[in-house]
Amino acid sequence: MLKHPISLDFNWGSCDEVVVKAPSKIHERLIEQGSLTALLKSQSGSFKVKVLDEQHLMLPPDIAKALESEVEQAVCRQVLLYCDDLPHVYAQSWILLNANEQGLVNLGDKPLGEKLFQQSLWHRGALEVSYVDDTHSHMQLCKLLGAQHGPIFARRSIFTKGSAKVLVCEIFNNEIK
Repeated sequence: MLKHPISLDFNWGSCDEVVVKAPSKIHERLIEQGSLTALLKSQSGSFKVKVLDEQHLMLPPDIAKALESEVEQAVCRQVLLYCDDLPHVYAQSWILLNANEQGLVNLGDKPLGEKLFQQSLWHRGALEVSYVDDTHSHMQLCKLLGAQHGPIFARRSIFTKGSAKVLVCEIFNNEIK
């Protein structure tokens, strides 16, 4: 259980700028336009979601800016995505309350991505990618993912359905084969 969300205040940029620096084994995951859940399931024998935390929180300034939202609170959901019993991805989602009412409430150990891609009314915005350069966040992520202190890469995008918005950020364990 995490008491506070890991900071996502990174230097976000286009896929072209960052992906070239990422290890080749995660390129496909960083640029996947479809469901990451579906991709991970296709690449592993078993898949599961472990919920680390899900609670109503005040939006951090960088998240509010990314969502272009003046709403003060959202649901912050933090999970680990496991493939073959190893943590492959830390995901943090910020679900505006009006989005929560669009069938995203009480997901439990069900993947958020499946809900967003099952409901074709959700539109995915552009992917942004980043190298995790914040030392504190990097240390927290290495511990969660069971990784050494190598480079960590992340991606994020915003899903919209009318005025409802969800920011989904996925951070990859680069040591997974």
